[in-house]
Amino acid sequence: MLTPISSELFFKGRPGDLRLGEWVSAQKPFSEDAEEQKTSVFIYGCPDDTGVRLNRGRGGAHEGPQEIRRAFYKMALPMDRSWESLNLVECGNIEVSKNIKETHKNAFNASEKLSSLGGTVVLLGGGHDFAAPGFLGFAQGRKSLRISERFGLINVDPHLDVRELEEGTPNSGTSFRQILSSTVISGKHLIEFGCRENRNSQSHFDYCEQNKVDLQPLNFLRQRAKSIKDLFQVNLASLSKKVDTIGLTLDMDCCSELTGTSAAQAIGFSLQELYEIAFLAGAHRQVKYLEIAEVAPSLDPSGKTALGAAEVLYSFLCGKAHSLRSRSGAGLKKNFNKTPKKTRKRRKTK
Repeated sequence: MLTPISSELFFKGRPGDLRLGEWVSAQKPFSEDAEEQKTSVFIYGCPDDTGVRLNRGRGGAHEGPQEIRRAFYKMALPMDRSWESLNLVECGNIEVSKNIKETHKNAFNASEKLSSLGGTVVLLGGGHDFAAPGFLGFAQGRKSLRISERFGLINVDPHLDVRELEEGTPNSGTSFRQILSSTVISGKHLIEFGCRENRNSQSHFDYCEQNKVDLQPLNFLRQRAKSIKDLFQVNLASLSKKVDTIGLTLDMDCCSELTGTSAAQAIGFSLQELYEIAFLAGAHRQVKYLEIAEVAPSLDPSGKTALGAAEVLYSFLCGKAHSLRSRSGAGLKKNFNKTPKKTRKRRKTK
């Protein structure tokens, strides 16, 4: 059961100044056309931070989906018109219960229903505990289309989030242990991209090594000659050869420039690096799932954290739109930042 979001989040621009809020709300919610469903991107929200508070984190992420949308729907369409191939569907929010297990069940069911339509699913959190029900529900829905589908997952996060459940109750630190325990993916198909040594216990590193999780610590990445964007692309390409479908989960506390997160960091990725990572993921044909987690707007009065998350979402969708255009034969538009031909200086002839 998904509840529609407030209409005031669908920002309206001035005449001749179309914004995403108007563009999205004008589209049909669910197309009956099976092929169109496969090229759709379904956005839904999980406005709950119970798991964060159970994990002794800072509250506020329950407001994340609303404020990410507020910033996102104010944005304009890309200048290159690449989104003409994109069918973006705003699906609303899950119902939040006082019982975290019930809330997680609602998230699982929403992901399962949306992914069974064959398109791409975007989950806006909420705490990072939704990585488990969100991704597992997504995988279940995909398996209804093809039972033999193999899955991989990339977690961009300083935390491994492989804690054991406490008294059988999940929290924002248990999600990837839950995913590995489900056997939906094997450890070698989970990449922990940007994890940090001083944010995880030795027992959690040991657990990951025992399960053959692909660990890519931040300090290791920074020592490489390649950029973060290029290193992410290498990891994505490697994973894509082993599985059929890939998910990406971004815990925004991986960004050192943002303060409004459940566990803000002093050291981490830049927002520009996350923007580039998101585009690469969106442009990859096998990436069908994105989660953006732990944006806590009340902890950042400037609004930059929610805006940063919206920028990351925008970049992912730009990548997805370009991917869809290239598959349809439309090709990619030339970079509109290049100097127009008419302004270039002509070479003098002798």
